[in-house]
Amino acid sequence: MTDREPKISVVRAVFNSERFLSQSIESILVQSYEDFEFIIVDDGSTDHSWDIILKYHESDTRIRPIRLKGNQGVAEASNAGLQTARGKYIARMDSDDISLPDRFSTQVDFLEDNPDVGVLGSRMRCIDETGRSLKVLPITLGNLNIHWSFLFENPLNNPTIIFRKSLVDDYDLRYNTSFARGSDYDFISRLLLLTKGENLSKVLLYYRLHPKSLTYTSTDIDYQNIIQISTNAVKAYLPALSVSDRDIVEWQVASKGVTSTSKRQRAHLMPVYLKIWDAFCQKNLKEPGLTSLRRYVYAWAARMILYPPFQAGVLKALWLVTKAEWRWPLFLLGKLPYYLARRQI
Repeated sequence: MTDREPKISVVRAVFNSERFLSQSIESILVQSYEDFEFIIVDDGSTDHSWDIILKYHESDTRIRPIRLKGNQGVAEASNAGLQTARGKYIARMDSDDISLPDRFSTQVDFLEDNPDVGVLGSRMRCIDETGRSLKVLPITLGNLNIHWSFLFENPLNNPTIIFRKSLVDDYDLRYNTSFARGSDYDFISRLLLLTKGENLSKVLLYYRLHPKSLTYTSTDIDYQNIIQISTNAVKAYLPALSVSDRDIVEWQVASKGVTSTSKRQRAHLMPVYLKIWDAFCQKNLKEPGLTSLRRYVYAWAARMILYPPFQAGVLKALWLVTKAEWRWPLFLLGKLPYYLARRQI
């Protein structure tokens, strides 16, 4: 490793990942864009992960290994990587996943051409334990759509993101260690409070699904974290919103359908959703794409009211939505194939 600062700092947290680690590391080392440092933080692994990291470090000095004392969690390990990163851009990566060879070149070209975009993600394809291709996950495209989505969920696939290190330095951004899960969504939310975001429609990463991956091991605490993070995002992004914290939390719980009981509160809580949308519109009146987003918002509002069926307060909720946008049935019909494809209705 020379003293020259690389263009990209790749930050990866690793914990007991020996099974897929070599393949994942190699997917970075064969990138067509070679101007990077690869910071691999071993979070107190008890398997052979550290030995694997050192083996690759011996043959490629772009790898900068860091070992933490004991398992401190992915947020703390990620922060250790951020603190030592030297690149203009910071790219994230998980220890189970595979970056495609043109990932960095594609993302750097976009960021160089779009200096107002501070954080960039991409589409990714799911694979199973054997590497067999499964499905391509849907993503949100466009800065305005991303800023609407981050009020309710993470709009960027964390293993695919790359962001400007200047944001980390200027605002002293770090991963929140109080979130055992969800720290990535919280970090991306705080980035989006500061800058524009975008997703590339091209698949740039293979995301591995297996029994120990986070997708299969979510808990009630994870959902509570997501609700807290999304509520924090609403309050921070829309400070003039005239809705109580309790109502925001109740809407987040209902809209995510955490329980069958909470789903049946969607119609009753529809005024909260409409107030969030009104505040968002006021904040983004001059932004292009607001008309297109409006179609999505009211189609989604109608879906929340009509599913599950026979909720209390349906007629009142439909009347409120109709007063605000009488074309909602057309919008809902237009989005119905999308909802059916995602099994959301």
